[in-house]
Amino acid sequence: MLKRARRWLYLLHRWLGIALCLWFVLLFASGVIMMYVEYPELTEDERLRQLPALDAEALRLSPAQAALRAGATTYRSLTLTMVLGRPAYEFRTAAGESTTVFADDGRVLGAISAEQALLAARVSGLAAGTATPRHTGVVAVDQWTVSAVLNPDRPLHRIALDDAAGTVLYVSGSRGRLVRDTNRRERFWNWLGSTVHWLYPWQFRQHVGLWTDVLTWLSLAGVVSVASGAVVGWWRLRLQRRYPGGRLTPFRGWQRWHHLLGLGCVVFVTTWSFSGLMSMLPWGLFDNATAAEEQILRYEGGLLEAWADFPEPVAALRAVGDGSRQVEWRRLGDLHYLVVSGASGERQVFVSGSGDAATALHAQIGQRLNTLQPTAALTSQRLLSAYDSWYYSHHNRLRPLPVLEVRFDDAERCWYYLDLGSGAVVQRLTATDRWARWLYNGLHSLDFALLFQRRPLWDVVLVLLLLLGAAFSLTAVVIGWRRLVS
Repeated sequence: MLKRARRWLYLLHRWLGIALCLWFVLLFASGVIMMYVEYPELTEDERLRQLPALDAEALRLSPAQAALRAGATTYRSLTLTMVLGRPAYEFRTAAGESTTVFADDGRVLGAISAEQALLAARVSGLAAGTATPRHTGVVAVDQWTVSAVLNPDRPLHRIALDDAAGTVLYVSGSRGRLVRDTNRRERFWNWLGSTVHWLYPWQFRQHVGLWTDVLTWLSLAGVVSVASGAVVGWWRLRLQRRYPGGRLTPFRGWQRWHHLLGLGCVVFVTTWSFSGLMSMLPWGLFDNATAAEEQILRYEGGLLEAWADFPEPVAALRAVGDGSRQVEWRRLGDLHYLVVSGASGERQVFVSGSGDAATALHAQIGQRLNTLQPTAALTSQRLLSAYDSWYYSHHNRLRPLPVLEVRFDDAERCWYYLDLGSGAVVQRLTATDRWARWLYNGLHSLDFALLFQRRPLWDVVLVLLLLLGAAFSLTAVVIGWRRLVS
């Protein structure tokens, strides 16, 4: 019985290896590329930098007047920014619906035309120098806009700048703002990186359910292939009673290299394959029992509606000067305040009345902590002025500092990270989220503070391991090919 089981394990490893070996080579090789070339994205910092400055004197409508034109009575968020070269209020309801009202003449923005999309590109800071924006079509989705984050902005206007970098911009068809930018270098390397690594051709990726199932089961097959190979490799290794000639392995040539390389990198290849499976959040393993949005809204004190309680945006913009790029209306309980952001991400808080705005905000944050988990005890809180293993900025995930970390003893053992510059909840981590963080980010990207806070140590370690994994997988390609043609 044991002999038959071993025989079946050998066959399982052999044929899974033949089926998946080339994919493994591509995974490891594309992983190196993805370390240095992110999937195209217009980050928040890039978005603020490319915006024209807000002009306080151009504002003719108050937020209350604009809210009436937007049509709802309460809103989840409100920002003032530049749209099509003009100041505009952007309202978002609790249902996620957005309405843009121009602050200079009160007009409500409708569907964006090709001419307006070109204007959005021209007035952005991305169309500089020799750039000559050219409208190249309207797309529902393409290779660089497949992310569900862009769903509220579809259809998208595609604008080629015809500059030296080969920049292409995407303008929201509903909000008239830039939502994505790509360049020739990003597109080239992403065809070899993320598109290969994630099986990301848009024609396939847009079918989310099918794509998720295929990646999940492929990843599981990869884990089984690696795990079965580890068992077989250990069975065939002899450290004491060696094979003729003092050899550790019975194999020669490419099979010998496959055996020894496999055992040499078995821990990394196994954990990397397993963490790849975990990245798909399979079978609801990492679903949380509660929604963060409900807790955050309770902490904030509800939706936005009492516009008279907020400071005047004109006064705030005049106080900041020419550097302002965006104004956010925020509330924490009874405290209604504005957060004005500059082109470099710097922020300034404004509250009604006298007194220091930052002091008032920090005091209110402290008073609102228990509303995050009203039936649980707050077990600890600490100020973070530097990143740690749980709250960190890496791989294009830019997070502000300083933040206040608070922990509760609720059923999910929730941790919250509160931005002291805006009062916003930047991140919530349940016990399940923390497991996912280690089983995916930790094992797959080696996102350990010991490494990523000491670059280029992280780069050296991860690149060497990925190249070792690629070399090991390449030996499987040669062996598999020989088996198929023999």
